[in-house]
Amino acid sequence: MKVVYRGRSSRRINPDPADNGDVIELLANNWDDYGHKTTFATTSRIQGQIIDLGAIKLMIADVFTTSTELDRRLKAGWDGSFPIRNAKYLSTPTEITFYQQISEILDLETARSVATQLRDASLLIHETQDVSATDLMSSSTFRRSLQRERGEQKAFLDGWKIFARQQMAVLDLGFRFEDVFGEISTLDLKFQSDGLLPHEVNVLIGTNGAGKSQILHQIVRDWVKDGDRRGKTGFAEKPNLSQMVVVSYSPFEKFPVDLVETKLQDKSIYRYFGFRAPRPAPDGRRKIVLTQDAPKRDAAASLLDCLTDDQRYRNFPGWTQKLKTAEQVLRSAFAFDVVAVRIKIGKEIDRYTDDPLTDNPTIDIADGPYAGRYMPIASADVPHLKSDAVEADMLPAHGVTFFKDGAPVELSSGQRLFSFIVINILGAIRRDSLVLIDEPELFLHPALEIRFIGMLKQILDRFNSKALVATHSEVTVREVPSACVHVIERTNDGLVVRKPPFQTFGGDIQRISSYVFGDSATSKPFERWIRDQLEERGSADALIGALGDDINEELVIQIRGLDTLLREEGVLW
Repeated sequence: MKVVYRGRSSRRINPDPADNGDVIELLANNWDDYGHKTTFATTSRIQGQIIDLGAIKLMIADVFTTSTELDRRLKAGWDGSFPIRNAKYLSTPTEITFYQQISEILDLETARSVATQLRDASLLIHETQDVSATDLMSSSTFRRSLQRERGEQKAFLDGWKIFARQQMAVLDLGFRFEDVFGEISTLDLKFQSDGLLPHEVNVLIGTNGAGKSQILHQIVRDWVKDGDRRGKTGFAEKPNLSQMVVVSYSPFEKFPVDLVETKLQDKSIYRYFGFRAPRPAPDGRRKIVLTQDAPKRDAAASLLDCLTDDQRYRNFPGWTQKLKTAEQVLRSAFAFDVVAVRIKIGKEIDRYTDDPLTDNPTIDIADGPYAGRYMPIASADVPHLKSDAVEADMLPAHGVTFFKDGAPVELSSGQRLFSFIVINILGAIRRDSLVLIDEPELFLHPALEIRFIGMLKQILDRFNSKALVATHSEVTVREVPSACVHVIERTNDGLVVRKPPFQTFGGDIQRISSYVFGDSATSKPFERWIRDQLEERGSADALIGALGDDINEELVIQIRGLDTLLREEGVLW
């Protein structure tokens, strides 16, 4: 497979390669990393199809603007083909999927050939131990440009494993954080399993005021901060993650909404979903506001993201179809035929699909609260849907609507939020992501909580990703092994992070509650009522007889146990 540079620049919609056959052409880009300009978009043809592989960062020794040097070489007679003769250079893809796609569409040896032509840093340093590559790795250009962003860091850390046929996995992560006492504590996230039990999800649990959400905020700040500054807090080692996704529907949280105002090129390395959203202020600045419309808008945009990702990677054999996954997961919670977005009326409906068998791809509702035109976004239609046209005409404020037998499905508030979370996570997630979820139980009843964890595990498994959930829910803890449960407790000696001394996976809810929240030491209203009734009636038998049919076995045990205790205390005779 050829790799070439023809002196052309990238555009909003990149041109097809100038060369015939299987080819990757580098297109110059003017992105500036503190004076280093190394970014190249790519346009690629593989087996006759245009494939979006993503961008490459390419550095040449002692050169700040790589495209200028390549242009100079073209004028001096270079034919534009890689490898570049008589040049010390190194490259890193901005996404690890760059070589994964080539490997799975063609074969591993072709991917290795491309990486060799481009002198891929991960291959040369981690596998072949190339001395000249190691020298370039120590340069400021490599550190400040080729390793500036998280996707590039992930590609460098794990890219060589593609060529070595090694499985890539998110490793255990150590994170140092400032606790509620102002001291530095460490959270050791356990994502690698030593046995059969699943380790996709880690849980932070503890009483209010222990600082669970504060830990999540610090993890996010460390992830999105610009540059490579190190302090007392942060990840103990550079995490082999490609992205961080935050889901928080608490009205009081203050997670960053996006990375628009940062200098990062790949702003999708961090995605936030919640009730906060940016709005333009009268002075022209962005203002972050609390709005109930945000989840609906996010869900509509995320559904389109699922479609565009499925279209981009549809020729990638290893790709997990996002729309198909969404349909499977959501149908476990409620019945529907299709999910759709609302679109403008007055446009030609054939602009949304190129399927010759479909006369009318839309669903039209004439009257009522759902009156309008809807465009179904279904996994079966991925090859034919025109995502650009749908996105241009979409009315995101209406969110997503589910249809059964041609009629809208009425969802409960919990089901609707569940659908938002599923669609948002799938729309955002990449391989090797870390999903942070803050108190999902706020708007989900226990049955949906169980389905939520099942959904989360399914998505994480398909995208080789992990999650950290801050919760008060014993139902959630029951779905996670004790090695992955981190109990945060304030003590007289400071903050303590500990693991339950018993197996929580499939464990007893009452035992979990007693251990985490000190439930056994807390006086309960029903116990106070039993005590008062025993003192009034004089014995357990009298109280049990008075209750008649309004009693169960557990309550009988509670009454007789408290009767014995009161007699020992001399309250009853």
